[in-house]
Amino acid sequence: VKFEGLRVVDTQTMATVMMSASRKGIALATASRRISLPSSLLSESVCFKQEQQQQQSLTIREFGSSKNKKEEATLSYDERKAAAKEKRRQLHQTKVNRLNSLKTRRSNSPKDVQKTKFHSYFDTLRRRDEYLDRKARRCGKPWKVLVSAVVERLPVVTPDAPQWEEEYWEMKSMLMENSGKEFPMELANAGLSATSSMAGDTNAVYDRDDLLEQLKKQGFTPAPRETEADRTGQIQTLDRQLKTRVYLAIVPSSASSSTNTQQWSFPTVQVNDDETLLSAAKRSITSSIGTKLEFWTPSNCPLGVQLTPYEEEEDSEYFGTKTFFIKVQLDDEGTIEENENVVQDWGWLTREEMTEKVAVEQGEENSKFYHYLL
Repeated sequence: VKFEGLRVVDTQTMATVMMSASRKGIALATASRRISLPSSLLSESVCFKQEQQQQQSLTIREFGSSKNKKEEATLSYDERKAAAKEKRRQLHQTKVNRLNSLKTRRSNSPKDVQKTKFHSYFDTLRRRDEYLDRKARRCGKPWKVLVSAVVERLPVVTPDAPQWEEEYWEMKSMLMENSGKEFPMELANAGLSATSSMAGDTNAVYDRDDLLEQLKKQGFTPAPRETEADRTGQIQTLDRQLKTRVYLAIVPSSASSSTNTQQWSFPTVQVNDDETLLSAAKRSITSSIGTKLEFWTPSNCPLGVQLTPYEEEEDSEYFGTKTFFIKVQLDDEGTIEENENVVQDWGWLTREEMTEKVAVEQGEENSKFYHYLL
């Protein structure tokens, strides 16, 4: 039977159409093989059929779920736990198989190496500090609060580019020379620098070597990136390690040491009751190296804290030392006043040099602390 260009092949749909037509008072010519029906009646019959199919599928699902519930009711407690465990195992195995199927070019490369290495150290240190803090409260002894000033000099020159970056710029320069766009001379000379104009050169400067050649022709001599102090190993000067950060480290004398140790460390003092950590950090600098060094503090927040308990046989009113580290930026070079009664030795050290000295004198764990601190 056809109506409105559609063929009805389902007898149930046809019966539904006939019932809907009779309810609406529409007479159908059953003797004819072609029946013309309005579209509203067709849509109603189709919707009615879809509702019946949904009810049938819902009945089947309810029957299946009730069947599973009946089967679960017959199982013992251990069998139900085993079945639930097997279901979780299958879900997990499906998830693992899906992840294995998603192959990428970085699937086998190591990920989060530095992050994992840091957390392996820091999480252990944090648990240790929490344990020592609880133990100090149980003993009823306070901590001796110290402050260390981390005086930092920022890099003076830009660091050396890694090898891959130099190769990249070399390749880019070669590609620009061979397949780069050619612009009119008037447009190319419009953006020449004053250096090229003074030299009378109409060629644009592409890299650092060409720029240095232009400056040498005009009588300029570039300053060396490696200084005399770097070659001789002199550390008591700021004219060294210009490409990286350096920090002021001292070896305190036994009379002025707050920790009773003669090792390489930062200027350290004990915090008084009437001063803050920042004011104590400033006092540690002036008391160790004088007042001629100009500096400023970017923040009141400490960089970190280090807990060092005393030995059990040591009779003291304190449980140990709690040292806070405050960063201080060097504002001007200034001069350091050497006082043998306060400081035995001092120098401007990089992070690698500081961690090496701490590893030799205080152990590998303290060396890691200074490494991540700086």
